[in-house]
Amino acid sequence: MLKNDLNMTLEEKIKETVIEWDESGLKEICRVALERNEAKAAELLKIIGKIMQYVGKQFEDEEIFLPELVGSANVVKNTIDEILDPAIRESGESKETLGKIVIGTVEGDVHSIGKDLVGSFLFSNGFEVFNLGEEVPASEFVDKAEEIGAHIIGLSSLLTMSMGFQREVIDELKNRGLRDKYKVILGGSPTSNEWADEIGADGWADDAIEAVALVKKLLGRDN
Repeated sequence: MLKNDLNMTLEEKIKETVIEWDESGLKEICRVALERNEAKAAELLKIIGKIMQYVGKQFEDEEIFLPELVGSANVVKNTIDEILDPAIRESGESKETLGKIVIGTVEGDVHSIGKDLVGSFLFSNGFEVFNLGEEVPASEFVDKAEEIGAHIIGLSSLLTMSMGFQREVIDELKNRGLRDKYKVILGGSPTSNEWADEIGADGWADDAIEAVALVKKLLGRDN
């Protein structure tokens, strides 16, 4: 239940539901705002992105912890998927994007939470994200990047034994003569900057916050 509902701005209402993980509340606010023409879907996306930047800053400053970060990100992701994206498609409204990113967990690894969190944060910061899921072979990463005209390919690996498949994606790009066409970034607990350098990736991020900053830097969107 929103506090002082009548006196709150639309942004304040959205912020409260995101912070409190109130998914049904956020969906209802967005649905009503669209029905009453209080805001367009793209405008609601911008508001949510701004709020997720605030949540991310709280996490960086250790004011909240990973469960809170994941909770807010999941609420936002589900609301975007179920309410805002369909509204944008139905209205023909243009959706601003800072770039297209293909992400997934590499072959031999079924972990998804970290990768999904990165995807949610990138999405709420204005990027178009194509999440391929888990155990994704190298060829599928490259095929999808070619299909949608991606700018960046993001590779997650949570198991030491699956790290080699990150290298395979870069090798696949080289074999197709496409290595210079895409920026490739890595993440996952056994990976590191040194590993990224060793296999010829363009960058490494330790968490979702760093991933957003890295992507913005690589695409010249960090000013």
